[in-house]
Amino acid sequence: MDTGRQWRRVLLVFLLVATATVLLSGVAAGATSGVDSTNVDDPLGTEPLANESGPTEVVVRFTPVDEVERHDPGAVVDELETHAAAEQSAFAAFAGDHDAITVESEFWLANAMVVTVDPDAVDAADLLAVSNVTHVHENVEIETFDIDDGSSAPDGAVYIPETHATQVHTQGNYTPGLELIGTPAAWERFETRGAGATVAVIDTGVDPTHRDIDLDGWAEFDENGTLVADEVADARDPIGHGTHVAGTVAGGDASGTQIGVAPDAGLYGINTFGEDGSATFASVLAGMEHATANEAVDVLQMSLGTNGTFGGFVRPVRNARAADKIVVAASGNAGHGTSASPANTYDALAVGAVRDDRGVATFSSGAAINTTAAFGGTPAGWPDYYVVPDVTAPGVGVRSAEAGTTDGYVELQGTSMAAPHVGGIAALAVAATDGRIGGDDLQSSIVDTAVHPDGATEPDDRHGHGVVDAEAAVVAAVEATPPSPTPTPSPAPTPTPDAVDPATTDDASGFGVITALVAAVALLVAARSTCDSETGVRRSD
Repeated sequence: MDTGRQWRRVLLVFLLVATATVLLSGVAAGATSGVDSTNVDDPLGTEPLANESGPTEVVVRFTPVDEVERHDPGAVVDELETHAAAEQSAFAAFAGDHDAITVESEFWLANAMVVTVDPDAVDAADLLAVSNVTHVHENVEIETFDIDDGSSAPDGAVYIPETHATQVHTQGNYTPGLELIGTPAAWERFETRGAGATVAVIDTGVDPTHRDIDLDGWAEFDENGTLVADEVADARDPIGHGTHVAGTVAGGDASGTQIGVAPDAGLYGINTFGEDGSATFASVLAGMEHATANEAVDVLQMSLGTNGTFGGFVRPVRNARAADKIVVAASGNAGHGTSASPANTYDALAVGAVRDDRGVATFSSGAAINTTAAFGGTPAGWPDYYVVPDVTAPGVGVRSAEAGTTDGYVELQGTSMAAPHVGGIAALAVAATDGRIGGDDLQSSIVDTAVHPDGATEPDDRHGHGVVDAEAAVVAAVEATPPSPTPTPSPAPTPTPDAVDPATTDDASGFGVITALVAAVALLVAARSTCDSETGVRRSD
């Protein structure tokens, strides 16, 4: 047989085997993950309209911006708004032509719409067939992460009954939680308590009538993400959770005990919960979008979420970070081996809870995250594996403001109570750097200075990197963004006498340069006249 022909046959067999191997490995990978590995935004992988009857609310997602460059927050918002408007226009036209579809709200932070659909007339396939639609998912329910009664507490968790100020034991004139994370040392060293920084508490609302709450802004959204109110005069908190969180972030010391980490920081309350104590993905997304669009806001404080990995929060968190905000989120209260979204999205700053002895509370969620298995893919900049939480903070028996009272205080526990300690530290760091610090450096300054009680050098799924340290975090923030040096002014040159005759300068008395020009013209005219007379030439001009 011809040698060349033999080699061609060997090569052909090799290519066939290699092709089959690639195809089979792809099938195996798909069987393992169960989702499209390139679609990190598809949160559920289910048919949201299956088995539904009557009007059904769903979230329609559109092609996201590949990667939003982190730069000027206003430019980021403009880019996201422009992109969303272009991507959503085809669906808006489609919905306008179908009575069975009603657009309830539109979002640019996640490039999404909330729509009400009649499943008897339209199914998910019809929605997915519209240009730029990538997937459709439920308007997922969101909850807070405090432990409100003994029956809901996991094994080993202890409920702390509501206790007012006269029954609370404090050390000094600040709560034990503030002492544990070194807040007073940060105040003293940097002579700031958060003035110039702003934290948006996205929660159940904030009660502005409490004596330790000074509310600077307000917004409220319904379950569709529609704005209900945006005047501070309308602020309220029928549940009480948000007021407690806000008090830990920026509460005062009217009782004689300081309850807030950054009492001079600006405080925005954003209510995304209904009277029944539940929220939706759309209402929380609306709150995040509202805070991201406000250039004054530095921190999105989110003591809420949904248990498990939910890809719907990936884009909103990433885009908020691109706009130079940080997203501080509670890790969840389901215990070891669990996590909750948005805290378990890699770009969020996830916070677990510790006791006063720095031991992790039993209820505090923590887990190792396999990015592909959890989210169906690896977004740009994400590692293949990471742990939740990033850091821990006091979350047991935390004393803060009680909604519905002007001077009441209550102790609660949960990762919801831990997270606002971290939001307050972020505000201190922003204030100490006069707002120079960017979101990436801000988050790193908090995470990298956390102290692991066991001296571990790598993060784990209980403490994360460790318990936060307010003073060390602010030091790191200041070192990361030192002020620009003040330029030394050059000495003024010594004036020298002007050698020009003052009579010929513009600022001399008389006509100066103009006089000289007139004289020169006169000399030229005279010279020309002399020349003409000598040659006998007559001119009429």
